[in-house]
Amino acid sequence: MSTHHVACTLLSACLAASVAYGAEPARGPIVGDVYTNCEYRVAADFPAEPMVRDFTYQTGAHIAPAREFYVDTENGKLSVTVVHFPGGPDEDRSLLDEAAVELRQRGEVRFESEVAYDDPLVPGRQFNIVLADGRILRAHTYVARQRLYLTEAISTPNDSSAFRFEQSVSFIDENGTDLDSNPVVPGTIIGTSAGLPSRQYDCARLQAH
Repeated sequence: MSTHHVACTLLSACLAASVAYGAEPARGPIVGDVYTNCEYRVAADFPAEPMVRDFTYQTGAHIAPAREFYVDTENGKLSVTVVHFPGGPDEDRSLLDEAAVELRQRGEVRFESEVAYDDPLVPGRQFNIVLADGRILRAHTYVARQRLYLTEAISTPNDSSAFRFEQSVSFIDENGTDLDSNPVVPGTIIGTSAGLPSRQYDCARLQAH
């Protein structure tokens, strides 16, 4: 999912700088021309302004209002669905299990793995599924802050734009701050975004639908 490409060669200096700001976490520079919807806590690099679809999400024992942001492409569809469960737990992992059941029914699962958006705080799943027409469905599911996120990129096998889209999706808070806090964990590689401030998206510039 969201991949940060800003390098920091002096990781210890970056960590010291972030601590210096006190209890309020440091925020990175505002990300450029990316569709941002702070009301629905999501940002993504769609190839065009996305359409929206509101519906009732129902799976297993869960039912809640949902909004899908999507763009139909020549080869398929790029979409992010946000399902809000107000009053529920911050991270209901049973939602991941139920979403996985639905995804496995879409086609032949070539790859499935547990992943984390912000290791280990935002758990998720990743799928690579071959649909009946031969196209590929790259899907991710995550749960964070009473929300289930479903990202789907349906395309032909060699469509690089679908891969770019799925890597661009970010989950944010109401102020546009990326939930990925760039944690430093054992095995962290110098030159990654680990230890840097979270990315910031501009809620005011790109208005919510």
